Amino acid sequence: MLSSGVPLTPAVPLPLRRIALLASTAALVACGTPAPTSAPVATAPAAPARAPGDACERPIDNDTPAPGSDAWKARDAANFQCARQRLADLAQQPEAFFPPGKMPVLDAYRVPTRNAGVRFRFEQVTTPNRSGQPITVEIYRPCATGDCPNLPAGLKRVDGPYPTVVIVHGGYSSRRLHWSAAQVLAEAGYMTVSLETTAPMNVHALDTQDVVDWVFATPQAPLANGGHFPRWQDLDRKAVGIAGHSQGGSTASLLGQTDSRLSAIVAWDNLTALNTGWVDKLGTDPKPGTAIRTPAIGIGADYYFKPVPYDAAPEPAPSNAQGGRGRGDGPHPKDLGFQELKAAGVDTMLVMPRAATHLDYSLFGGGTSRYGEAVIQYYTLAWFDRYLKGPRDAAVARDAYRRLTASTFDGSIDRHNISQGLYDKAAATAAGDPYAGNRPYTLDGQPVRDRLSFYFASRCSLTEPGTGAKATSDDLRGRGCPAR
Repeated sequence: MLSSGVPLTPAVPLPLRRIALLASTAALVACGTPAPTSAPVATAPAAPARAPGDACERPIDNDTPAPGSDAWKARDAANFQCARQRLADLAQQPEAFFPPGKMPVLDAYRVPTRNAGVRFRFEQVTTPNRSGQPITVEIYRPCATGDCPNLPAGLKRVDGPYPTVVIVHGGYSSRRLHWSAAQVLAEAGYMTVSLETTAPMNVHALDTQDVVDWVFATPQAPLANGGHFPRWQDLDRKAVGIAGHSQGGSTASLLGQTDSRLSAIVAWDNLTALNTGWVDKLGTDPKPGTAIRTPAIGIGADYYFKPVPYDAAPEPAPSNAQGGRGRGDGPHPKDLGFQELKAAGVDTMLVMPRAATHLDYSLFGGGTSRYGEAVIQYYTLAWFDRYLKGPRDAAVARDAYRRLTASTFDGSIDRHNISQGLYDKAAATAAGDPYAGNRPYTLDGQPVRDRLSFYFASRCSLTEPGTGAKATSDDLRGRGCPAR
């Protein structure tokens, strides 16, 4: 679930009716395929968005302070500041793009119609759920041969059929808060299908299953209502994955294992155990002894909605207030979903970004770290490359594995990052275009350990492509993910 609030102070969950009222923060799209913008837009930043001397980018000063000590409290306070940086950076941005106090933050640089026909192809449609209610769906596809005449440097045209990812938001949330993920994957050669559930809670698994069934429906094999996926000819039916946040992450954890047509899972805060402590209300529950078969990565967070002090080491958790889902308030283990897959011998990772909150994934206000989104998208893309594209392309599998286990980030995600970052007013003035002042945050060259949590362990249990060797680690930050 997500919460509303004013900058830096998250409050209570925000109903979907209020999300609709915030459409003035961005030009939202009507049903159908929008016309492309008339000029090249949203190109890569002219210079890396780095804040010289930024303590949140540098290695931490004290890696092992005694819990409760002055050094511990100082490190904790510094992490609080890192967890608020991105929202604070909004003050640099034009108010016309990000009106002060408006939540959720709908990223003006990610409005689909602004970049459609330039960086990707886009359309919005609806499909009925099992009760006949319309589910709104955004479909993104890569630019193909002959499309996108102003395609920015660094992006490639790709012809279908495409590996495909279904994306589902969290409770009391919206597909619009995952524009970044959907667009990054489309630019990287995927078709993405991002849905809006028909109710804020208790329907996520049902609506998402209905969308998955629709994605696989064709004119020759339609749904019972006669409907079929409008881009069925562009679907690579053997390479379909699922991603989701919060309740959407639990939905991805569940359907990715129970629907045999799905081949990879990315769960954003967090990968949920199916056979241990199931607590989510998604409209359906896992059956006892659900088989674990699908590679899955969980990407978590240091904090839930609001950073709170850790007076003692939070891991191992002294108790469990959240069952198997690895997110929420109160003490709880982050790794139960990871451990369930590892025990089943299925490839899995748990990545815990430094200073991230539950809202790094959806920009709902509260705490949002400066590099959280980039780290999240880096591992999301690498995971799908490894387990959707990789099984039929050995070179892609090797490269994706390299990125998943790297000790230093490369620029693979930076070319796709046009999201809100720092702002250069002089550059905007010189270009005569307010959009030209945006300077998205970049990862290239940053040590991975500096972007991982020092409170919670990041972990891996992977199969090295080509050799079959296992790479395992319960401390990615300290030891990396070495094959043996």
